Amino acid sequence: SPLVERTKGLIDAYVQAEQLPGALVAIIEKGKKEPLLVYSTGWEEKKDGAEKEKGTGGGEKDIYRIFSMTKAIVSVGAMILVEEGKLDLDAPLSTYLPEFKTTLKLASGHPVSKQITTRHLLTHQAGFTYGFFGTGPVKDAYKKLKIATIDETFAISSKELTKRLLQAPLRYEPGSHFDYSLASDVLGYLIEVISGRTLGEYLKNRILNPLEMNDTDFYVPKEKVSRVRPIYFASGFSYTNKPTAGNYNTPTRGLGAKPVAESGGAGLFSTAEDYLKFMRMLMEYGTLNATTILKPETVKYMVGVNQLPKCGTIASHVVKGGYPNLTGKGWNLIGSILTDPKNAPGHQCSSLGEYGWGGYASTYFQIDPKKEIGYLFLTQLVPPSTWPIRAQLTYTIQSNYPPRH
Repeated sequence: SPLVERTKGLIDAYVQAEQLPGALVAIIEKGKKEPLLVYSTGWEEKKDGAEKEKGTGGGEKDIYRIFSMTKAIVSVGAMILVEEGKLDLDAPLSTYLPEFKTTLKLASGHPVSKQITTRHLLTHQAGFTYGFFGTGPVKDAYKKLKIATIDETFAISSKELTKRLLQAPLRYEPGSHFDYSLASDVLGYLIEVISGRTLGEYLKNRILNPLEMNDTDFYVPKEKVSRVRPIYFASGFSYTNKPTAGNYNTPTRGLGAKPVAESGGAGLFSTAEDYLKFMRMLMEYGTLNATTILKPETVKYMVGVNQLPKCGTIASHVVKGGYPNLTGKGWNLIGSILTDPKNAPGHQCSSLGEYGWGGYASTYFQIDPKKEIGYLFLTQLVPPSTWPIRAQLTYTIQSNYPPRH
């Protein structure tokens, strides 16, 4: 069908032009066990300093660093505690974490008038940020506290990260603005305190094992390391860089040994096979193969409601110098939610309410509840802004669905 051929063609073009090292794309439909498409191509791996050797293509069991696609899984973990009555979305965090009993201040020195809640963490409205976006006094404080880069935050536990965040000023009053942030790492710490387990143990027990997501974890055991895809870094943010041998890199964090950080915002490794199970669970509103993770009404609330103040978009709420513009999208309790298809790049043929998120190495997933389809894109290229492939992939799939034969 045109859907399959055009989707494959888009990925092939990027790989053949050496703009992506390799990639996998999958399309699934609600209620159908067999995916509509699983296609992988590319992956040339540099071995022993020799010339590039053609890989076998990334399969469904290849392991990827999913970075911020971790957030959706951790959000589901938090909502399990909400369902069980152990966590209140709108209670102050100080109810559960004594560290938050301190008086938090803005960069101006003024104390904040609102307390941070779990809802604020889930929707990036807590007043935290990421140290690698923009400039200003809050970013400077993160640099001094050594929580400004991914390497720095991955080097400490979520408890220590939370402690350091509370020594920095907040970027704004809690609940007033969206700013993509380390809030998901604090959420991971909150889950640990309430559940009495490490985040990894908790996720395994409540989500990963029940869904048989057997290759999803904060580290990759030695016997699986050969399945981990290498990560490539584009040199800079232009659209002309190729992931060549000159900027080839393979970070070793979490390979063969457990890392210090079990980052709720960016720490998981996963496979296409595993993440598609997680997506199917969401598409079926909480249950997969008779295994229930959440109640249907909980998932419908999580995915169906834009949580931003005045139902605004990320673009309208972002503080100057914050997260790059995401036009036409708000934020639900999983990731972004489509509020204006006409003005969201690539989403002109998507349904209102389409939701999902991506990761730092250009990975991406979307679920369209009205059309009842989901799609997943996996590669390992940093930064994700190198190519407009996510928007192109969305448009290619959505403009050709339902498939015409």
